[in-house]
Parts: sequence; structure tokens; C-alpha cells
Amino acid sequence: MRHFNLTDAEPSLRADILDEAARACSVPFRARPADRGRLVRFRHMDRYFGGLNVTRTRLGNFYGFRSASLARRDDEPRLILTISSGAYRIEQDDRLDRRPSGSMVPYSSRGALRLQADEPVEAWSLTVALSELGLPHLFLRDVMVRNIGESPLGPMFRRHVTDLAGLPELSDAQAASLADPTIGLLRALLTTAGGDEFLSRQPLSQTLGTRIMMFLREHVTDPGMSADLLAAHFGISKRYLYAVLARMDVSLGDWIRTERLHRAARALTNPANALVSVAAIARTSGFSDHSSFARAFKQRYGCTPTRWRELDPSARGV
Repeated sequence: MRHFNLTDAEPSLRADILDEAARACSVPFRARPADRGRLVRFRHMDRYFGGLNVTRTRLGNFYGFRSASLARRDDEPRLILTISSGAYRIEQDDRLDRRPSGSMVPYSSRGALRLQADEPVEAWSLTVALSELGLPHLFLRDVMVRNIGESPLGPMFRRHVTDLAGLPELSDAQAASLADPTIGLLRALLTTAGGDEFLSRQPLSQTLGTRIMMFLREHVTDPGMSADLLAAHFGISKRYLYAVLARMDVSLGDWIRTERLHRAARALTNPANALVSVAAIARTSGFSDHSSFARAFKQRYGCTPTRWRELDPSARGV
């Protein structure tokens, strides 16, 4: 995971530093302030999931461009999909998207490109080799530089990409394991947006288990988390939900309880929580009843939460 914050630089040097940073991106481009009379803003984070690149950028008074000659140097054609929270102009091959309320736009690394954000905006981008998608060139050409965020899978894919960007540090193997499900979901999004229901059906089904587990990890501390809530969120029956989890050897109730206890145990030993009560930590970990939390904690860790907090780290054995 890498971070870059232009506000740390001297104002007089920001334009040059921004251009240098843009040329070092996974898909290199050039950049400058959209209005040279105002300060440019650019705060950037990127991380890799195998060969998949995910970025999160806060930018303003920004103009980026990729010339045709620079694009031709790209050895492996890639698709970039950018999700923006506000007005972000994307232009390529005489196609233009500049919606004022945010959009989800795919485009290619092989074509000349212009990007512009006059006012502060937040953007998430996903970059993947076209060969990984395995979709026909003519099909992809038709969906490029179109807002596909309003397609049926648009909201789901937005959540998935923002979740990826916000995950804690992962090992290389853990990160790489998320690449194939993400590519499958992207393939489903593109084919659904392009109107090909047959092409979209298989990858959407194949990634369901991964998407369920990502949603669970994000919302496990919600006291109302249940099979009913999960099934409703993904538009499936509870019976099918349990079948998907069973294929991954996951028992829903046991997984939720174990994950909440793990988070509580970690929070109890965090020095930053020294003044936070055990009851408060139980609540923030997803337990609405303190007594049931205490019983479950003792059964799992062999002592009360209060005693766990007092133990020397070497005595905890985890």
C-alpha cells in the first residue's frame, strides 16, 4: 500500500511534483493544475491485489492527460474503471463523461485520455489487463467512456471497490486471493451494462461467496446482522445463502460470534482503549448483551474479559 499527499509539498513545487507522481502511476500520464492561478490538490493511495491495481484519490483543480504516443507505449492493454463522487470529466476517443453527480466510467490505457476535476472530488479506480477480462474487443469498445454506474450491478461494484481500498494491510497471498473474484464481478458489471445477460450470469454467481464474506467482515459488528439481512442484501433466499456458505465451510452464527470475539479481544489489549469500559467494547464489537458476551468470551479464551485485559501478552497465547 502506497500513499502520496501533495499538500505536504511546498506550494510553488506542487505542479512539478504532481506531474512526476502522475508519470509514476501504474498507467502513466501527465498532470498539472486545471487553473494555474489556484493550488492543485492531490492525495493518492494505491495498492495491489495480485495483478489488480486499486486506487483512491482526492483531487481538485486537477487536469490529467495521456497522449496517444504515450498510450502506444503500453505493452499490455488495460482497462481502467473510475468511480467518482462528484464532477469528474473523463474524455477519450471523442467520448466524454462529465456528470455533475458522480459516475462509474471504464476506459482504455491504449487511447489518448483527458481527466479534469475543477472542484474537490474523490475517485476510486481499478486497473486490470484486458486479457484477464476475456471479453470481446467489439463488446468492450461499446461500453467504454459510458457511465455504467446505473446498471443493476453498479451499486454493488461501487461498494466492492471502495471496500477493497479500505481494507487493512493484507499479506501478498491474502491480497492476491481477492483478484479473481473482483475480476469476475467486473466482468459481470461490464456485460450487464452492455446488455448481455448470458455473459454476466456466470461471473456474478462465481463471486457471490467472496462478496458475502466481504460484506460480513465490514458489517459483523452490526448487532442486527443475520441470515435474513444477508439474504435480503444480496437478493437471494436464506436457503441459497446457507448453501453458498456451506460450500466455503462457513457456519454463519459461529463465524459471526468468533469474529466478534476476536475483535473484542484485540480491542481489549489495545492501549488506546485503556479507559474504555469492557461493556463499551462489547457493544462496539457487536454484542448487545454484556452477560452473554462475558460467557462467550470466557468459553473462547478461558478467562473473563477483564482478566484478559490484565494478562501479560505472553500469557494470552494468541
